[in-house]
Formats: sequence, structure tokens, C-alpha cells
Amino acid sequence: MLKTEKEINEYLEKQITERTKELNVVNQNLEEISNRDALTGLYNRRYLIYHLENLVLTNGVENFALLYIDANRFKPINDSYGHAIGDKVLAALGNRFSAFCSSKCTSFRIGGDEFAVIIENYKNKSEISDIADKIFETLQLPISVSPYTFTLTASIGITLYPEDALDKDVLIRYADIAMYEVKSSQHRNNYLFFDKNFIEKINKKHEIEFMLQKADYNKEFMLFYQPQYNIENQKLIGMEALIRWHHPEKGLISPSEFIPIAEETGMIIHIGEWVAETAFSQIKKWNETYSMNLKMSVNISPVQIKNIGFIEWLQEKMDTENILAEWIDLEITESVAMISTSSIEKTFDFLNEMGISISIDDFGTGYSSISYIRKYNIQRLKIAKELINTIAYDQNALLIVQAIIMMASGLNLKTISEGVEDAAQLEILKKLGCNEVQGYIFGRPVPSHEFEELHLMKQMKY
Repeated sequence: MLKTEKEINEYLEKQITERTKELNVVNQNLEEISNRDALTGLYNRRYLIYHLENLVLTNGVENFALLYIDANRFKPINDSYGHAIGDKVLAALGNRFSAFCSSKCTSFRIGGDEFAVIIENYKNKSEISDIADKIFETLQLPISVSPYTFTLTASIGITLYPEDALDKDVLIRYADIAMYEVKSSQHRNNYLFFDKNFIEKINKKHEIEFMLQKADYNKEFMLFYQPQYNIENQKLIGMEALIRWHHPEKGLISPSEFIPIAEETGMIIHIGEWVAETAFSQIKKWNETYSMNLKMSVNISPVQIKNIGFIEWLQEKMDTENILAEWIDLEITESVAMISTSSIEKTFDFLNEMGISISIDDFGTGYSSISYIRKYNIQRLKIAKELINTIAYDQNALLIVQAIIMMASGLNLKTISEGVEDAAQLEILKKLGCNEVQGYIFGRPVPSHEFEELHLMKQMKY
């Protein structure tokens, strides 16, 4: 009996050992699956955090770099071709990351179109820069998903351990901050290393956002007006309304600082309405007082154009205030005109039916295309200041401006050049056939009372 019992115990122990091994294998497989992104096969965000924690705690790693990577232009693929196609594009990117990474390199899909790469024990920042360049080049290669071919770019933010931070969460945040800094319009870099100045910039952004929320528009905002003249007879034809913000504590805050924040937060809707209301009242007062038919140019944000109630609000405001449509010109950026959606097309059609003219702002520096000019009802192209600045000595700038004016003339559109500062520029534009000009040569942006003295009263004398 003892012998039999011993044999049974040995058998049970053997079974338990084998079953334990099987369970360990199953648990390891489950653990591996839980650490992997199902779509790309790369490690996921959960494992990124775990891996970073291990790297920070271990003494075996002298340093490492965390690269945060955003695949630019991916959202339009999902929106236009569907998530099934988008998933195949992401899977292709995942394959490229897997093939790219070496023994000291680990790649992750964080979520959506965001990826990460950790490089351990790097030699110097130049090595990281080379790797970032290679990642960008790899992601930029065309991706074929039959019957389509897509080309993406990337924005890469880089943070270094232990140079930038010792905490895993701080490292992730810094890399994310650097990545979004790359995506901002101020940079043409494909990648950036984290810089503490980025934190100051973010803090200032939050401060401006808070101040905008508390701002008293009627007390803190005001409009300046810059004249627009006919180039042939040098008679005043209108003006552009430009917002200025004088904060009671911070003083003057540049539109280039607060307008992007207002657009990002949606506050531009109310700010834009205040600008339009103020500008409309002003042009009505001037035209009626001086028996003129001047045109007021008002900048319209892409956020306003996409706002469903924009046209209704504009129509109601003009009807209530008895503002004639021929007095109003809306300046719209090329980025809005490039959006080919039924809602944008309807907006342009409604504005045209109302009799409001539309100018495309900063023409010649972005994605200038004849396709949207022919598609929409546009009355004027505003040639960018960057081109006018060098027109007197840069042959390429001269040829571009000449081409824009010739094209506009052929399409029965007017052209207005902004940033005209001297007689040489004015004479060249006159010879090229530009219709109108705006710039310091005729006047700087000034408050309403100064504009009235400098330009309206002056016109009455002739």
C-alpha cells in the first residue's frame, strides 16, 4: 500500500509539474499578447510604460532615447478611404518599424497614428539624429494598398535619459511636447530634441488661453485699419480691419500669439463675431458720413467658416445693421479654399449669392492652385507680403508675382499686393498690371480716428 501510494504521489507530482509548465507557457503567451498591438504586432503603450520603468530602475542601461512619432496626413486617409484602408496603412507602418529596429532598439504603437521607439545605450546625439532621419525616410516611402498609393510624413519628438528627466512619465510628456512642437508651423524640422523652452512656451500658451477666457472684448480689443488703394489713380478703395489686444496687465499681445490659441480652443468664433460686428459698424459709419462706397476687408478664420451657423449669423447681422454686401470683403486663407467638401462649397455659394466678395489671403506662399480658384466664386487674390518683399531684386519672386497677376487677369479676378513699402515695388507692380495695393507706402494700420484723419478726410479734398 505504501509503495502504491508513493507511486500515485509521484504521478500526481509529475502531472502537477507538467500542468504548471503548460500554465506558465499559456500565461507567458497571454502576457505577450497583452503587451502587443493587435493591428501592427508592435509592443503597445502598456508595455512602453513597463519597459521604461525597467530601464529607469535598472543599472544596466547608461542612457536611452525615447522617440515619439506621429504619422502626419493619416487622418485624411481614414476620413476619405475608410478605416479598413487606414488599418492596412498602419499595419504597413508597423512592418517597417519591426524591420527597422536593431537589437538595442524597441518599437511601439502607442495608439492611433502615434508610435514610439526606444534606443538604448546610444553613443551621442548625432547617432539619435541619424536614426530619426532614417525613421523619417522609411515612413516617407510610398505605401501601396491596392488600388491606392499613399505617402506619409512624420513628426518626431525626442527626449533623453538621464539628460532630460529621470521619471518615465516626465520622459513621455517631454517627448510628446517635442513632437507637437515639430507639428507647429514655426518649424520645418522633421524631428526636435526636447528643450526646456518648450515648457515655457506651453505655460505662456495656457496663460494666454486663460486671459482670453476672462477678456472683456469691448475694453481690451480694438481694431486698427490699414488702407487699400487703387494702383492706377491712387484713390482709396477700402481698408483691412486688424485686431489688436491690449491686456490691462500684460500690455499689447500680438495677434500671432493669441489668434492660433483662440482657433485651437474655439474662442475664435466669438472673437471673430466681435471683429465683424465692429468692422461692419465702422464701414457703415464711414460710407454714410463721407458718401463713399469703400470696402471693408475682414479676416475670417477656418474655424468660423466650418461653423454651421456662420452664414446665418452673418446674414442676420447684415440685415439687422443694414450693412450693404458690396461694402464687405472676407479674406480667407488658402487652407480653407483647398478643403473640397460640400459644406465649404455651399458656404462660398451663399456668400456669392449675398453679394459679399471673397479674397484669398497670402496667395503664392501655400498650396496655390488654379483648381479651387475656378471651383469657387472668388473675386480677388491677395499676393503675399513674402513675395512683395523681394520683388525688386529677386527674379524668382518677380516671375511668380507676374504669373499670379496674369493668371488672375485671365480669370477676371482682381489682385491686391500686401506689404508694399517703397516706390520701386509700387512701380514694378503697376507695370505688371496689379490692381490694388496695401502697405506702409500708403499707410500703417492705425485706430479708426487716425484712419479717418489720414485717409478719409484727405480723399474729401480731391
